[in-house]
Amino acid sequence: MTGGFPEFCQSNLPLIYGLYGLAFFVTGVVVALESGRNSQLALTRALPFLAAFGLTHGIHEWLEMILLMTSDAGTATQVIEAVSILLLAASFVLLTEFALRLMRLLDDKFAPLRHLTLILGALYLIGLVAYRVRYFDGNELLFWRFADILARYMLGVTGAALASAAMFVQRRAFVREGYAPFSRDLIGAALAFAWYAAFQFVVPPAEFFPASLLNTATFQNYTGIPVQLFRALVGALAAFFIVRVLRVFETEYARRIERLNHARFDAQAQAARELTVLFETCRILGTSLDLNVLLNEAIEKIVTLVEPVIGGTIYLYDADEHALVARATQQRSEAMLPSDAPERARALAQRAYETRELVYEPANAQVAVMALPLLSGDEPIGAIGLVHAGAFSNLAVLQTLARQLVIAVENARLYERVQEKEALRGELLERVVAAQEEERKRLARDLHDQTGQTLAGLAMGIHSVEAMMQSNPALAEKRLAELERMSASAVDDLRAMIADLRPAQLDDLGLVPALRDMAEHIAARSGMRVEVNASEPRRRLRAQVETILYRLAQEALNNAARHSRATHVSITLRFTQSDVMLEIQDDGVGFSPEAIIKTQAPRRAWGLLGMQERVMLVGGTLDIQSAPGKGTRLVAHIPQRDPTIGLSSAVGKETSAYAAVIGG
Repeated sequence: MTGGFPEFCQSNLPLIYGLYGLAFFVTGVVVALESGRNSQLALTRALPFLAAFGLTHGIHEWLEMILLMTSDAGTATQVIEAVSILLLAASFVLLTEFALRLMRLLDDKFAPLRHLTLILGALYLIGLVAYRVRYFDGNELLFWRFADILARYMLGVTGAALASAAMFVQRRAFVREGYAPFSRDLIGAALAFAWYAAFQFVVPPAEFFPASLLNTATFQNYTGIPVQLFRALVGALAAFFIVRVLRVFETEYARRIERLNHARFDAQAQAARELTVLFETCRILGTSLDLNVLLNEAIEKIVTLVEPVIGGTIYLYDADEHALVARATQQRSEAMLPSDAPERARALAQRAYETRELVYEPANAQVAVMALPLLSGDEPIGAIGLVHAGAFSNLAVLQTLARQLVIAVENARLYERVQEKEALRGELLERVVAAQEEERKRLARDLHDQTGQTLAGLAMGIHSVEAMMQSNPALAEKRLAELERMSASAVDDLRAMIADLRPAQLDDLGLVPALRDMAEHIAARSGMRVEVNASEPRRRLRAQVETILYRLAQEALNNAARHSRATHVSITLRFTQSDVMLEIQDDGVGFSPEAIIKTQAPRRAWGLLGMQERVMLVGGTLDIQSAPGKGTRLVAHIPQRDPTIGLSSAVGKETSAYAAVIGG
């Protein structure tokens, strides 16, 4: 049995070569297919060289099989022999490069071996050239046998040994990366390559040492089995373990899928948290128009819901103080802020406000600070200063919240102005009602004290004259003359009262004559010089507009006479195609309009506010220009057609009462 097996192997040596080549060729194909994977393992970048080694070495063994099966020693056989040996050397070079590249990828300490493959290949070629020059005697068979032996000694042993070492280096990397189950297969592959390196010392017989002692013939005589069978078995083992190692890519792919799923779930959870933050904060921003409440609730939600923020402050620019003012501050109860954190946040908020850009201060041993500007269009209105611990990943959420906060702040401020306006309107209405009552009392008093007494006197005089007609006609005639003067005086008083309520010139002659008549009376009473100028062509305006402009001029002249100590007042009326403009300018002491209109003191500028309200009722604008010591200039523009508001007839009925209000 034992003697028959060596004979069987010897007689079937071509089959052994064929199986030997098949094992390496299949390994090369499988490795080539696996090397195309999208993997993050370092092994992937070295596998192409291992695949090329398997394919090249398999073809070499098949060529050796062909050489065994042919008996022709012609030129074709020599060419096949040369190609086979060159493929053998090339396969060992590729195996060496695979091992060195894998070790360099896994550990930087192998970087000095970067050019070892090139050096070994160059030494091999130099050895062939030296043999050809010095020892070649024309026998090509001996030359290619030397090339085979040199390739196995110099390249095969080195490449296989390095491949075995690379398997151990890869094993350590697998254990470190969590792929320990594949470490046993790497040990098997390493041992297979080590045995393969050992069997490369068994070379074709030659006259020089050590090929003269350890060669294929002596190995077969000693063991009874050709070395090619052992190489085939070792090659098959190496192929088996390498294919098993390649299953690591499936595990890695599964892990990457799992990581991607975790990342997707984490991203979804993060998005859900961000949406919660946006929803909660935007809900607060939309449910309150109280600026203080809005800011406090907004910073509370930002600090409590946005990770990893542990404290924050909202700053708004205060026009009165000309600086950023902290309006709302919040800190997590469990967080301990450094003592300098608030000051750092304030400084960054100032920079963000000035630069209109996000400002970030890198983290120190404890916390980091950042600030976002609050921009209304391109203009800054404030900033948010935040203190956070750890990496920050919610910048987009904060920027969105900052934009929403700006909208909410502007809405709250508009609401405050509307509320203030409504309160002012309410106060004005109360003054109008009070003024109406005062006006009625004045009219009743004047009618009682003047007109009533005059009419009573007339009645008594007429009665007395009736008695005198018979007894003393001369005295009766004299008495009638006195009664005539009393009736004329009563008529003048009534006309004066009517003129105060509604000047007849305004309805009969128009605005310009009414202004001239009013200017004459006020100038005569106050001693001021009043000029009235009107552009051409003049035209009649709507009754409501004429009434408002008349009362506006009346109020301005009364103010100039009472308060400004003016000596000259000019009234200019200009008519254009689109509007009418009334300009009133005096040379009085002047005042600060902003200081008077914005004051919250009980005595407010009811006259100025009343003027503005009147002009706004017909869609116009009123510009008040004044400064202490520089006089006062009022310019009212009223469109010919009010596009938004129709003034009711009540305006005309209540103008006298309103004039009393704004006249103070």
